Amino acid sequence: MILTEIINVILPVFILLGIGFFVGKFMTINSKPVSDLCIYVFSPALFFHSVTTSSLDLGDLGKIVLFAILLFVIFALLIKLLGIIFRWNLSYENTMMLASAFPNTGNYGLPIVFFAFGDEGMAIAIIYVVMQSLLMNSAGVFYASNHEKTPKKDIFITIIRMPGFIAIMIGLFMKIANVAVPEAIGNASGLLGQAAVPVLLTLLGITLASIQIKTVLKFIGTAAILKLIAFPAIGFLLLAFLYPGGSLESKVLLISAATPAAATTTLLAIKFDMNPDMVSSAMFVSTLASIITIPVLLMIL
Repeated sequence: MILTEIINVILPVFILLGIGFFVGKFMTINSKPVSDLCIYVFSPALFFHSVTTSSLDLGDLGKIVLFAILLFVIFALLIKLLGIIFRWNLSYENTMMLASAFPNTGNYGLPIVFFAFGDEGMAIAIIYVVMQSLLMNSAGVFYASNHEKTPKKDIFITIIRMPGFIAIMIGLFMKIANVAVPEAIGNASGLLGQAAVPVLLTLLGITLASIQIKTVLKFIGTAAILKLIAFPAIGFLLLAFLYPGGSLESKVLLISAATPAAATTTLLAIKFDMNPDMVSSAMFVSTLASIITIPVLLMIL
């Protein structure tokens, strides 16, 4: 049953990727304006609408925030260590972070959590989704824009000016302060947000159409192993310290952490010219491989 539901979640992803791939092969499409439209309009609207309409349980906030931050920091240190061992340059190291450090907890992870753990599991997962969105729009922007000669001050300014970061912070403030969103704004952000996922996945397909897989094969394999095995393994160890064994929180957070690479990282890679072909290829392969890894993890749990 779970396997069927997972396939039903993944199959639409590959249909939209396939449409984008077909368009990219047979039409001349400039992906930059489409990417900018997602970054500046569709994605911020999706983040804002998701945060303000979610059933965030502030009582569970502390541990989940701690888990998300610790997992990200430990994984970043692992990538830094691997970069030293294998002598990766800064661009390669940052690209690896984009391709493996940000799980697709939203449009991929939430349906799986719902099918496996119901509404109670969803309440936990939504907090993690918000945290991952915040990390992606801050740390993700840092790694995407951190080129060799970019001053760190400029990177910080870039982060706080990103519409996605601003939208999440406003949404969180309104949610915590219990400020109601005007109906017109809520409806508008909802409509714009609905466009984010299909446009983004189609854009990924267009990007994949121009990739020479042989040139990035080693990177893709490394990123997929790091994202689908190393990242959730670190998460498992952290959860053993934070929650009782077999608790619902630990199961939901582990499944969420084990999801494939987030598609939004490709938008950042395109915008800041941080090897978008490598990032999108790794996202595609990790999503494909997760058809096996996620059901296996669910059976273990």
